[in-house]
Amino acid sequence: MGQELVAGSQQKREILIIVLPGIFSDAEDMRKRGVPEAIHRGWPEPDILMADLTIKYYRKGLATKHLHDEIVAPARQQGYSEIWLAGGSMGGMGTLMYEWQHPGTLDGLVLISPYMGGGDVTDSIRQSGGLRSWDSGERNEVMVSDNYDRLIWQMAQDWIGDESKLQRVWLMCGEGDRLYPDVELLGAILPEDRYFPAPGDHSWDYWIPNIETVFRAVSESRQTNLSKLNGTTR
Repeated sequence: MGQELVAGSQQKREILIIVLPGIFSDAEDMRKRGVPEAIHRGWPEPDILMADLTIKYYRKGLATKHLHDEIVAPARQQGYSEIWLAGGSMGGMGTLMYEWQHPGTLDGLVLISPYMGGGDVTDSIRQSGGLRSWDSGERNEVMVSDNYDRLIWQMAQDWIGDESKLQRVWLMCGEGDRLYPDVELLGAILPEDRYFPAPGDHSWDYWIPNIETVFRAVSESRQTNLSKLNGTTR
């Protein structure tokens, strides 16, 4: 799998942000669009790795395996102690799929206008009045092409009431985005400071400035938590 690494301002390898592309994008396209620069304007320190986890991996059902074996596991071996996963559109779904396969192993998830699956599942959630009251049905232990979205939503439902899980998820989406009605269902269960709806659509014109906004919020939240931790250990 191809990948492009853009170094941050940190002096040694500690923090890594892995970014997954949308369906019509790849690592080179994300670089040209200014994704790493947008992230670094908000959070300068981390290294940023843009991964070529393109549609072919999803079609083969191997997206999370390749992501883990070729990107995440080697990053751990290289010494990165804090790893974040971000993805836009299809890449947002890939981020959630990885979390389902490897729950809690990453330090944070940033979902950029994520594709949330087929209409049957999201329609049933809406008709139920939201995730809190949704009867999610059977729970499968294996993710395949005809159940991945239900499993993702079941996972999100399980986050409800668990602040440690909810605090790891950051979500942004344009209010004019065709995916917004589905994304809003997820946003409804997140803490207010983890959900970033804003005017905009499913386009780079919306994504680039709002990626900067979200990662600045991530950086500030992280610094606040570190300050609290240091204060309790003195």
